[in-house]
Amino acid sequence: MGRHTLLRSILAAAIAFGAVVATGVTPATAQVMITAGVQVNLAPWQRDTVRRMAITDPLPEVQSAATLALLSNRGDEAIQEFLTAGYPAAKERAAKRIDLDLKYIRHINRFAIPGSNVQVTSANALRGTPAMQSRYVQSGYDEAQELDRVNDNRRDERLARLHGEDRDYVTYLAANDPGVQVRDAANRALSAGTDEAIGLFFKYYWGIGADLDNEGFRQRTLEQNEFWLRKIRVLVDAAQAAEKAERESSGELARKARLDAIAHWDLADAEAKKSSVDWNAEKDKADEQADFWASVAAHARAAMSEQDWAAVLARADASNTSWEDEAAWAQSQAATWLALAADAKRNADAGRDRDQGDQ
Repeated sequence: MGRHTLLRSILAAAIAFGAVVATGVTPATAQVMITAGVQVNLAPWQRDTVRRMAITDPLPEVQSAATLALLSNRGDEAIQEFLTAGYPAAKERAAKRIDLDLKYIRHINRFAIPGSNVQVTSANALRGTPAMQSRYVQSGYDEAQELDRVNDNRRDERLARLHGEDRDYVTYLAANDPGVQVRDAANRALSAGTDEAIGLFFKYYWGIGADLDNEGFRQRTLEQNEFWLRKIRVLVDAAQAAEKAERESSGELARKARLDAIAHWDLADAEAKKSSVDWNAEKDKADEQADFWASVAAHARAAMSEQDWAAVLARADASNTSWEDEAAWAQSQAATWLALAADAKRNADAGRDRDQGDQ
């Protein structure tokens, strides 16, 4: 059983046992994180974050580790252990694997026969995402070798005849696409100054750039969520420990603990608001991508040149949906952080009310 097949099987089991995958934490869900009194329970939110990692993280090592944490019979303890130790370890394993994949593909490309399938496909893989490079190492290289065996190490690159509107559209993408990787790929094609470079952009490098932009966004937002969650947990734990000390002491010691709790709740309030601002910015980026891919789809439907606009349209529709999903998740995260900020403020205000009552 392959790694990806195994992962899908594990995830199916997780869902069967009740680990329902959530796109994000909604504002309504965020409110249940606060129990009676001043207790804040981050465990449901942490579990939702790990579920998303198990499904959407671009790194298979992270997906596998997150899935195992979800399936563990140690419950929230395993989730917390994954976020504090398992996640960094999985990223480290992924980095080592990515480095080995790159070295292997560079070696293949260096010694490939000029004009062969192996030369072209390995060059494309080097420009692609880590996921694309992993697929090339696992199966793409063997497939390219087989094609070279059949075709006597010759690759017939069939590119659509270039029209003025094609070059104009690449110029438009180079200036206006919201994805930095797509803009870079378009600019490289234009800088080459050849019809072949423009044709290769349509056939390969537009899609490669789009994948890089999408995976980069997912990686960044997942890491951002994990960073803020870890930061808030430290503040919440400190606030709750101070409140416990307040309950278990009296006099000046109780007041000192109370003031410590208030200070930590105020910090949690401020940091949660900052995170919400960050998430609103990510939602804006995802919305921009979704809108742009909708415009690409409209262009593809109306285009009259010989490029493979059907393939462009299929990618545009899929990308539009994917970016809309990313925007919805970012919006839910922004709402959740704002709800947490409000709860932290209520706890801080409650502490101030208790302090006034003691004076």
